[in-house]
Amino acid sequence: MRKKPLDVLHTKTVPKKPMSKIPERAKLVFQGIRYDVFQWEQDLYDGTTKTFEMIRRASTVEALVVVGDRIIIQQEEQPHVPYPFLSFPGGCIEPGETPQEAVVREVLEETGYSRGTLQLLHVQNPLQSQDWSMYVFIFRGAERMREPQTDAGEKITIRLVTFDELIDLVDRGEFYRFESTLRLRFIRAKYHRPSYEILYREIFKLNRTGKHPSAD
Repeated sequence: MRKKPLDVLHTKTVPKKPMSKIPERAKLVFQGIRYDVFQWEQDLYDGTTKTFEMIRRASTVEALVVVGDRIIIQQEEQPHVPYPFLSFPGGCIEPGETPQEAVVREVLEETGYSRGTLQLLHVQNPLQSQDWSMYVFIFRGAERMREPQTDAGEKITIRLVTFDELIDLVDRGEFYRFESTLRLRFIRAKYHRPSYEILYREIFKLNRTGKHPSAD
C-alpha cells in the first residue's frame, strides 16, 4: 500500500496527459514490465494499408528541487549502466498516482526532502516513437525530512549545487537523464545572458528586481 506523501503546496494545476499517439483500435502484441508494444493497420495516402507499431511506457516525472539558492542533483548508479551518472530526482508514475503525487514520492524516496511548493514547468513527449509523457516540476523550499530510502536497483548520493555549477555540468554533457527541452534551456543560458536571467528567475521564482514576489 502506497503511503500518503508529506504535505506539499501545488501552485500550478497539472494538465491532462497529452492525447495518446496510439489509436484505440490498436492491438497489444507484447506486454512487458515497463514497455508495451501495440500494432495497428494504418491507411496510407495511396489507398493501401501498412502495419504501424508503437511502444507505450509509463509516464515519468522529474524535479528541480530548490533548497535556498541551491539545486539538488544526484550522482546515481544502476546495475545496467556501466558508470555513475548525474540526474535529477524522478522516476515512473505508478498506477493510480497523479504526476504531483509521483514527484513528491520520488523526491522523498531519493533525497529525503519534502514539503515546500510544487510547480509544473512543462510536459513533454521525449520520443516521437513512444507514447510517453514526462512531467517536469520545480520543487521550491523543500526541507530535509529523513534519510533517502532508495530501492535495491539504485545507489544515489545527493549534491547541492549553484545555478552556475548546474549550467556548467549540463553544458559538459554530464547528465545521463535529463529532459531535452530543459537541457537546451540550460545550454542556452550558458551563452545568452537574457536566457540566463529568465531561467534563473523562473527556477527561484524571482521578479525582475531579483527579489521574491513576497518581498515586494
